[in-house]
Amino acid sequence: MGLIPIDHHVLPSTDFSTHMEIKVIKRWTHIRDGLSVAVPNMLASIIKIPPTEPPAASAATFNDLVCSPEDVQKITRLISVMGENGKVVLLFKYQKELRQIGREIDHVHPLKFITVIMSDPHLKSCIKQVHSDYFKWTNFLDGLGNGLTSQHSQNKISVYLNDFAKGLGLAPESLQKYVEKQDWENMLIFLMNN
Repeated sequence: MGLIPIDHHVLPSTDFSTHMEIKVIKRWTHIRDGLSVAVPNMLASIIKIPPTEPPAASAATFNDLVCSPEDVQKITRLISVMGENGKVVLLFKYQKELRQIGREIDHVHPLKFITVIMSDPHLKSCIKQVHSDYFKWTNFLDGLGNGLTSQHSQNKISVYLNDFAKGLGLAPESLQKYVEKQDWENMLIFLMNN
């Protein structure tokens, strides 16, 4: 059994990892406790600290869903690049950037994401360009469709449908049939054409 010196003590190497874990936990606890007491408001303004218990879906309105101005800029960049470039350029020049943007806006509810696109004439024309290319449309629809299906399974589509539709100047009933069937592709096509 090898020996490793630590803090002027000699510990058997099998005890080394346990000893280090205890030191790290103690140090982190001290730092965490100090931060939580000393600067909670400062940290909250810098870091998005999630609430300890998320609000129930019925407690939040559509307007309460997160979509910051920075999120809107990222969505605008994502859809503009996809619509204005061919698939070869997307694969070789923009793939890494677009994947990064996708990760950064993953927290945006799919209906908010769609609202940003359908509310902006330029983005609406870009999404029509995406739709006209099978490769781009299939990839776009896979990501968005999975998000919509996931939110639908948590009953977080229907609860926001009225406000979503009204925000786009549509009757909620015109979208209800798509939501009930989880027919996301035809819902997006309908939104693009209205």
